[in-house]
Amino acid sequence: MKKWANRRARRWRLFWAARKGYAVKARRHRRLKFFAFAASLAAILLAIDQKAPPQHIPWRPLQTDAPVGFATKMQLFRVSLSPSSVCETAARGAAQMNSIPADPRDGEGPCGWKVARLLQGTGQANLAPGEVTLQCPLSLGVYIWMQDIDRLAEAHFGERLRSLHHAGSYSCRRQRGNSSSAWSEHAFANAFDITGFTLTDGQVISVLNDWDGAAERAKFLRGVRASACKIFRVTLSPDYNAAHHDHFHVDMGPVTSCR
Repeated sequence: MKKWANRRARRWRLFWAARKGYAVKARRHRRLKFFAFAASLAAILLAIDQKAPPQHIPWRPLQTDAPVGFATKMQLFRVSLSPSSVCETAARGAAQMNSIPADPRDGEGPCGWKVARLLQGTGQANLAPGEVTLQCPLSLGVYIWMQDIDRLAEAHFGERLRSLHHAGSYSCRRQRGNSSSAWSEHAFANAFDITGFTLTDGQVISVLNDWDGAAERAKFLRGVRASACKIFRVTLSPDYNAAHHDHFHVDMGPVTSCR
């Protein structure tokens, strides 16, 4: 009986030793797989960082004079979360951005702004009927967008962008066109309404008349909206609701939408 008990105990010891050894090997195998995966991921990210254009790399700084890329929206949003000096430095470094710092404004209630820029246009195109005050990150977005609209105008019509027509930015009011009573981003100069574009040959393309108009004009306007959606937090077009039947709305608010 004692001999049988000893034999059984020895078998259990061997079993548990084997199981423990297997568990140790399994843990080592998992660690090796993890380190191999981490090394592969690091190699891929390094290759992307070295070879991909900076506007496609989320962790790179915003490139204000580069074409709109995969990461432009994320880079601009990061600027909006950074100290205002980051945006001001980017604005001063934008090669064709015609803007100056705007005086702070303390409006009624929560309205107004502390840091904004007075945007006049780009080296190629101006704003009509005139300059507009925008929060600094929004002004950078509009500058980048105007350059992309210029490329779209050349692709669709063989012309350049001369003017961007707008309905202003700052308005101390709450949101319109929905049941919300929240303050509009216009109340902080953090939203911008665009009604149309004039090209270098003099033709005017308006959101009101051309959104469902001639094929090439309608296609151009949808390209303009698609470009805005890659830059701004919110882009609203006539497809959103009746309140936007005649303009594009873009803003750098906390929510995100492309309609």
